[in-house]
Amino acid sequence: MVIEEANRDLMLVLTILMVFAVVLVVFGLMMRTFKRLTRRSTFDPLEWLEEFSVNAYRPMERLLDNRDYTFLAAQSGFEPSIARRLRRERVGVFHSYLAAMIRDFHRLLLAARVVSVFASEDQSAFIATLWRVRWSFYAAVLAVEIHVALHWMGVGTVDARRLLASMQRMELDTMRLLPA
Repeated sequence: MVIEEANRDLMLVLTILMVFAVVLVVFGLMMRTFKRLTRRSTFDPLEWLEEFSVNAYRPMERLLDNRDYTFLAAQSGFEPSIARRLRRERVGVFHSYLAAMIRDFHRLLLAARVVSVFASEDQSAFIATLWRVRWSFYAAVLAVEIHVALHWMGVGTVDARRLLASMQRMELDTMRLLPA
């Protein structure tokens, strides 16, 4: 009984440490991406905006779906190591998508600022909401990272819809400001 409680406490501490590490990595990635974007003087946000689409990130919605592991477990010759390897690989792909999404979100912010400066009407209210949108996006990234860490351990599911919705809202608001 005492050993079980000690094991539970140890698992809780390890989970908290893992979540903390993931949070640090995510914010490090966000800051690195932001610094890279602000250093590049050749980046044209309006040209990039014409080619951008949130739909490129739609595979994130189903990439870490637990139904695939259930299906895999029902197959003959299944071994748990296969599921662990698949989970590890998919988490890696998911993180690649997430890093690209964070980069593109910062590009969207830059495009929104550029577009609002040249808009025919005053966009000060829109600019004021950019901070709220930014922190909402960061909160969604953080929530997804926590769920990914739990998913990696075989616990829970990952729902990237809030993250994608935040990105799409930002895209639509920015596109709305473009002249016809």
